[in-house]
Amino acid sequence: MPIMDKIETYSVYLGQNNFLSYDRSIRLSLESGETAFIGFPPVRPDPWLEFDQGITRVYMPRSEYADVYHLLQSEAPVFFTAIELLAFQVAAVHTELDLSAGEHPGEGDADVQSLEALIRRAQSQ
Repeated sequence: MPIMDKIETYSVYLGQNNFLSYDRSIRLSLESGETAFIGFPPVRPDPWLEFDQGITRVYMPRSEYADVYHLLQSEAPVFFTAIELLAFQVAAVHTELDLSAGEHPGEGDADVQSLEALIRRAQSQ
């Protein structure tokens, strides 16, 4: 599972086809040497998150494409995170997160549904 893995390069596909459920995708080369593939079908399929040897596949709704592409173009550094922990699944393209933020020892995270809280939980597992 890539956790805050820095995106080194990306490539974008926009096209028409009659065999894939999507017509746009982004491929990320990560600092760890792994690859992330994000497909953007009209509706997110189930399963939408898949982990294989060296590659993570994520399917986000087509409506998310412009936001992901804009983040890759406009921010630096940018990271990729994909987590499957118990019943929680998350995949994100994001700027750097402050994992030191949170509650004092013994109090737990104030917002247990935040990406930072999920990353801290995954790192401790």
